[in-house]
Amino acid sequence: MAKANLTEAFAEKVKPADTRIDYWDEKMSGFGLRVTEKGVKTWCVLYRFDGVQKRFTIGTHPAIKAQRAREAAQDALHKAQLGKADAAAEKKAARGAGTFGELADQYLAHGEKTKRTWEVDKAMINRDLVGWLNRPLKGIHRSDVREVMATIEKRGSLTMANRVLALISAMFNFAIARSDDEIMNPAYKFPKPGSETKRDRILTDDEIKRLWKLLEDKPKKVAAYVKLCLLTGQRAREVLQMAVAEVDFETGIWTIPSARAKNDRLHAVPLSPTAMTLIEGIKNGTPYLFPMQQLKPRPMNTFRVWIDELREELKFETDWTCHDLRRTAASGMSRLGLGRFVIERVLNHSDSGVGGIYDRYDYEREKRDALTKWDAKIAEIVAV
Repeated sequence: MAKANLTEAFAEKVKPADTRIDYWDEKMSGFGLRVTEKGVKTWCVLYRFDGVQKRFTIGTHPAIKAQRAREAAQDALHKAQLGKADAAAEKKAARGAGTFGELADQYLAHGEKTKRTWEVDKAMINRDLVGWLNRPLKGIHRSDVREVMATIEKRGSLTMANRVLALISAMFNFAIARSDDEIMNPAYKFPKPGSETKRDRILTDDEIKRLWKLLEDKPKKVAAYVKLCLLTGQRAREVLQMAVAEVDFETGIWTIPSARAKNDRLHAVPLSPTAMTLIEGIKNGTPYLFPMQQLKPRPMNTFRVWIDELREELKFETDWTCHDLRRTAASGMSRLGLGRFVIERVLNHSDSGVGGIYDRYDYEREKRDALTKWDAKIAEIVAV
């Protein structure tokens, strides 16, 4: 049984382990903090009522701070000892279908097994829906959705508002399918605050400079990831899941295997001097340059949280996505006078014509020349 002094400092610093752990307070018997392997931290209290041991879930941290949780635990223990009330039974009767926080735990646990972007959902919940965690599902209405949408729209993030709205709808549909209670989806046919359409956005030279400067103060792996997307022009997920074994450090070539390439075709990417320096700087002793964790590492599968944070700080007049960095690289190489054919080879676009079928030359020299010139151009932009 893990014991700890359950203070606010402890709740903030405690890290998830490979399995769920219950930490019990050293001073108050029965007061606990459950930390799941996904990092969800839930306050609770154990007590006996009518001779039966009960567990009362108080709520999640950080929505509920340690002192508030301790007071709720004391109140539940006091009432149970006096035989006046069973806090767990009262809460169950009051909430019916459960709280949004409980739904979030179930939805993310299911998503971890079935959805590649479940970590993006978790980040959106913790950032935009954290105020709902302790609220009953039946107590969340369209007015609450409208309030959340308005808050996100004030940040100038219409695309993110649209994604959060879709997440709310998906979570409530998930709850409806698994509950015998009558639950309404407050996001049903809610007007979309933003629409994601085909884009032609590229970053201006000034935006590249501002982004590059901001990245200097960011964690090394975040800065390296964004810069590599811009320097190489490769797809965001292909960069994020780059393995050390895919990089030939002698020849300076990154080989994306066909199993990871979007068009199922092996792709050799000559790495510019700056790209090689970035990769050397983030090697971490694991097989991946951007691992999810150091123990039992696997490649990360999401990058949107990083980009969302950068967008919030930069506040460009026009919103941008990680894929826009790839388009910016292609446009930048075109501005340097490099031919469209070579740029298409750099981007690993499919060539379904007769030439593409019979031409097996890899254009390594031409691709290296294009990416080296683009590297030099970026250096010139950010140095001004």
